[in-house]
Amino acid sequence: MRKFILFILTFSFSGFLRAQDDSPFGLTFNHLFFYVKNLDRSVEFYTKVLKLKEISNPTKQAGMRWISLGGNLELHLVSMEKQNIMIDTASHFALATKHFDAVINLLNKKNIKYFDANNKPHAYSIRADGVKQIYFQDPDGYWVEVNNVGEDSASIELIKNEVWQLEEDYWKYVKNKDLKSYLTLWDDQFIGYPSTNKIGGKDHITDWITEMYKGRKSNFNYALTRQVENVFDDIVIVLYDATQIWTNDKNEVIEKETYKLTHTWKKTDKGWLIFGGMGAKK
Repeated sequence: MRKFILFILTFSFSGFLRAQDDSPFGLTFNHLFFYVKNLDRSVEFYTKVLKLKEISNPTKQAGMRWISLGGNLELHLVSMEKQNIMIDTASHFALATKHFDAVINLLNKKNIKYFDANNKPHAYSIRADGVKQIYFQDPDGYWVEVNNVGEDSASIELIKNEVWQLEEDYWKYVKNKDLKSYLTLWDDQFIGYPSTNKIGGKDHITDWITEMYKGRKSNFNYALTRQVENVFDDIVIVLYDATQIWTNDKNEVIEKETYKLTHTWKKTDKGWLIFGGMGAKK
């Protein structure tokens, strides 16, 4: 595991946390100082990629530019073109965000390599306390950690429960043959690969319900087994089992089949909608 032994500073993109006053001198953390080879390139990295804000340099010293880390915290970048910059992977600073997945998406988009604590590329680590971490380098090779310290796990659970309720509504509509309500769950650009092996979109999404009830006199019911949901900002992937149960008038089971299903939901201006899915017999 990569050992970062110099310091760990945990900040937030939206408002960086001030170090606590726990020393007899009232010392608080103020700034970081990095030598860089190309000042403009480094400023662009911190402002364009990490979305930090450049602030004025009150010293007026040439070859120096300041970046705000929130509050009174600053990053001072100083040009040093004629000397070699010594970079040690044991030195890094850490940024915390509530949008961890969005940061990863941006790094992928810009082809910036990131690693987990074991130096595995395009992967993240999970600390013993559940915090996710990635590590990458700025243009001069300084190591930056991004983690999700302070991410509101309660809000994630709320999202999971909200989407799962929609899955339960899905099957309630199927049981009641409420095709109109059923159609409201689907994005217009939905594409799916159901257990029938017929890839299709929203225009034929209710066909299976109509076919299922056609010519039947038995009673339909179902049982759902919730497996897992994964939240990626405005995307939620749901995996679960659905057992279809048919009974006669004496409530005796005459047919029973279990399917494993996955739905991908996206938050839109119309609420959560399904825009991808697969199904197969279990």
